[in-house]
Amino acid sequence: MRCSNLVVMVVLSWIFFASSTHQLRYYETQILLQLRKHLENPMPLAIWENYNGDLCNLSSPPQMIIKCENSSVTELRIMGEKSVKVSEFNGFAIPNQTLSGSFSIDCFVTTLTRLTSLKVLSLVSLGIWGHLPDKIHRLYSLEALDMSSNFIFGSIPSEISRLVKLQTLTLDGNFVNDTIPEWFDSLTNLTVLSLQNNRLKGQIPSTISRIFNFYF
Repeated sequence: MRCSNLVVMVVLSWIFFASSTHQLRYYETQILLQLRKHLENPMPLAIWENYNGDLCNLSSPPQMIIKCENSSVTELRIMGEKSVKVSEFNGFAIPNQTLSGSFSIDCFVTTLTRLTSLKVLSLVSLGIWGHLPDKIHRLYSLEALDMSSNFIFGSIPSEISRLVKLQTLTLDGNFVNDTIPEWFDSLTNLTVLSLQNNRLKGQIPSTISRIFNFYF
């Protein structure tokens, strides 16, 4: 229900500003602010507080980078301070390490996929936890995805195979605890795949050998 309400709110905001020449900028700004709420206001995003200008022109610290083209966000990099300090993860929030128990990775990714022009997405050490949702494939423009040093567990969703432009996928330092999928071979543009420090099972598929840089 929370996800649905959030989507309705963002869409209504876009409709309300439809007559503005900056309608897309406003729409995506609201999405970025919603993402900050989902991430529970991490320190790198404190600079957004009470900022009323164009986030694409904001002078950013190294831990937070936004790049835009044609009034759309094409690159978003956020590095938090919640490094993984446990050897095991049972799928529930851990105080002071993960985001809180009210965090929903499904709602977060739902909001994220509204940034349809994203080419580069890096969300590192932010305490993100849960199963990576299938809907991640809606970021169809993605060329690089890095979600290292979080608390992602379970399987790598097969829908990632639909990200045909993907060149780099990095999920180091998570808790992925399934086998390495054979469908990685279908991503013909994928040249870097890094799955180091996870809980992977089984053998490495022979099809992975096509990927030039593979780390596990």
